[in-house]
Amino acid sequence: MNNFDFEKFFDRSLDMLCISDFNGFFKHINPSFERVLGWSIEDLTTHPFLDFVHPDDVAQTVKEMEKLSTGNVTLSFQNRWRCANGSFRHLSWTAFPEKENNVIYAIARDISDLLAMTEINERFRLAIEASPVAMLMVHHDGTIKLTNQEADRLFGYPGGALIDQPIELLVPANVHHKHQKERAHYNHAPEVRSMGVGRHLQGVRRDGSEFEVEIGLTPVEFSDGVHVICSVIDLTFQKQTEARIILLSKNLQTANAELLQIASTDQLTGINNRRVFDEQLDFQVRLMKRMNKPLSLLMIDIDHFKQYNDQFGHPAGDEILKTVADLLTRKVRSNDVVARYGGEEFAIILPDTDQKNAMQLSRRIQASVHEKQWEKMEVTVSLGAATLMFPLESSQNETQSALLLSEADQALYHSKIKGRDQTSHFSEIKK
Repeated sequence: MNNFDFEKFFDRSLDMLCISDFNGFFKHINPSFERVLGWSIEDLTTHPFLDFVHPDDVAQTVKEMEKLSTGNVTLSFQNRWRCANGSFRHLSWTAFPEKENNVIYAIARDISDLLAMTEINERFRLAIEASPVAMLMVHHDGTIKLTNQEADRLFGYPGGALIDQPIELLVPANVHHKHQKERAHYNHAPEVRSMGVGRHLQGVRRDGSEFEVEIGLTPVEFSDGVHVICSVIDLTFQKQTEARIILLSKNLQTANAELLQIASTDQLTGINNRRVFDEQLDFQVRLMKRMNKPLSLLMIDIDHFKQYNDQFGHPAGDEILKTVADLLTRKVRSNDVVARYGGEEFAIILPDTDQKNAMQLSRRIQASVHEKQWEKMEVTVSLGAATLMFPLESSQNETQSALLLSEADQALYHSKIKGRDQTSHFSEIKK
C-alpha cells in the first residue's frame, strides 16, 4: 500500500485513528475525532490529549501510557473524553507502541450509546428476574433465552436448565405441532396480547404433570431480532396476580421505549441522532429512486460556534444548539428528517424536493435565525444544499447516499469560505 492509499484509508475510516508521541501529544489524527468530539483537529493536536480526558480518568490513562512506554504490548482500555459542547463520550481504546519511531498507534471507538443500552438491558433483565410472575424470553425461532426464578419453580426446573431449550418442551406433546403453527403465525405479526383469553391452555412441568395456564405475550425488538416475553400465570392464582402483571407490562413497555429513545435521539437537542440520519438517508435514496422523485439534503453549521463557547461557556453553547434544533424542526414538513449530524452541525433530508424548493427552505431557515432574538449575541448559520434527480447512472444506493452527502458538504464549505451566513447549492458551485 502506497502513502496515498494509507492516507486515504486513514482519513476515511469511521473509527478514530491516531498517532501520538510518548509526551502526550497527537502527531496525526483522522477526521473521525472531529466528528465524534466536535473539537477541530487543530484543537486536538495543539494541546496535550490528557486535557480532554475526564478528570476522574486521567490517573488510569497515565498508567496505561506508562505501560506502553515500558514494553512492546498492545493495550485495551476505556476512558471518557470531553466534547466541544461540554458533554463527555465514552471511548474504547486499542493502543500499541512503535519504539523504533517513538510513537504510539491507537484506535478509539465511541461506545457511549452501547454502554447506555447495556445499562438499560441489565435493568430489563433485573425487572424480569424480580417479577413475582413466571416469565420467559423466547427468540422468534422458539428457543428459550431467559427465565426467571418463578418460571423455573413453576415448571420444576433448576435455574438455567431451560436456556436454549425449545418452548414446546413446556406444552403437552400432543399439541406440539399446533403450538408451532400458532407461534409462526404470531411471529408474522407480533403484538401485545394474551393468548389464553377465553380458553384454557395446558403447561407441562418437568415431572410430566400438566396444569392450566394463561399466557401474556409482549414482543421486544433486540439487535438479533424479535424476542417475545411470555408471562405465565397458573390460573389458580390469576386473581391475586392480575394487577401485578399489568404493572409489569407497563414497565416492560417503558424499558423498550427507553431503548428506542437512546438508540435514535440526540440527548442534548432531542432530535434525531447521526445513526437515524444515516439510516434515513439510505432509505430515502431507495424510496425516491423507486418513485422517480428528487431528493435534497441540507447541511447547516452554526457560525463561529467555538468562539461562542469560549466566550460564554458550554452551557450557553448547549442552549444555542437546542434553539437551532427547535427552529429547524419548526420549518420542515412532517416527512422531512431533521438530525444533529455532529458537534454544531445539523442536517435535513428533504424527500420529493427539487433544488428550487430546497433553496427556498434554506433561505427561510436563514431568515428565522436572523429574526430570532438571541440573548447574548447574534447567531448566524451557514447552509449547503445538494439535490439528486432520478434516475441516476449509478445503481448503488450507498454510492448515491455518499454522493449527496459529499455534495451538500461541499456546498456548506463554499458558504463558509464566502464569509459564512450564506446558503449555497452544489450545482451553483461545481463549475
